[in-house]
Amino acid sequence: MKYLISLFALLISATVQSQEEAVLYDLASLKWKNRIILVNEPSSPTQTVALLEREVAAIQERDVFWFVITGSDVQTNYPGSLAANFREGVVQDYTLAGPKTLLIGKDGGLKQQLDLIDLNSLFASIDSMPMRQQEMRD
Repeated sequence: MKYLISLFALLISATVQSQEEAVLYDLASLKWKNRIILVNEPSSPTQTVALLEREVAAIQERDVFWFVITGSDVQTNYPGSLAANFREGVVQDYTLAGPKTLLIGKDGGLKQQLDLIDLNSLFASIDSMPMRQQEMRD
């Protein structure tokens, strides 16, 4: 009986911990695992999100999470939830003002900055990165 109680407590602890890990507080926690496409205040948020959603296979293949920031809203393909102050932190960390698209590499560095979203250009930049070249060979 003592064994079952210990096992049950362990399962509950693991479940609570995994739920906590799903909350994204900032982009730093994605470093070395994912590339980021960050779109701030696009002229047409609905079309921007639709474009990103249409390219789901290419985005997944390149380990990309995208975030579209409009007003106080953030839309994303990140599977977990975003912390309440996520938007404010990202806007401050990347000095976002006005329409801008950023590509952030797995190393956390800014790789490309555009005035509009151009997935062909972003994918070409990603595919030219040494880490991506290695991924394509493996």
